[in-house]
Amino acid sequence: MRKIIAVAGLWMAAPATPGLAADTGACGAGLICASDPQTVVQALQAAGYKALLGKSKQTGNPKIESAASGYDYSIFFYECEQTRHCGSLQFQVSFEDDGGNTPELANKWNKDKRFAQMSVWDDGSLAVAYDVTTVGGLNQKNFADVIDWWTVMLGEASKFFKENPATTK
Repeated sequence: MRKIIAVAGLWMAAPATPGLAADTGACGAGLICASDPQTVVQALQAAGYKALLGKSKQTGNPKIESAASGYDYSIFFYECEQTRHCGSLQFQVSFEDDGGNTPELANKWNKDKRFAQMSVWDDGSLAVAYDVTTVGGLNQKNFADVIDWWTVMLGEASKFFKENPATTK
């Protein structure tokens, strides 16, 4: 079984590609927006998930800790201006190097998975991530679909790891 890295800051240490403009407008009533992290927290909690809002140690941007399908994961906020007015979210779960985290393993996942990508970092840790833009806001139904897809991908990751067990080097 792959071990989850408690702090998934590896992705946050990598420079992000600049996006379009940050979402500086007010989040509309009933919408979920990265520019208003509390709306993300409330939507997760309304869907029955834990959602602990904090800040990324690397960037100071908002970060939410949650869990689904047996995995603890983080939601990182991107395209932020001075740690505010963020435009997108990245759902991410990371795993320690267990000897089987290879680019070939990630490529096997990425070949068949459309909504979440897998990467192996230089230290051998592995991450599965799902990026979502929220510029202009997502309605409740759209965000529920985002959460559903992420939960499905976490379940798929569990099956994938069982079908592709790590072999000790």
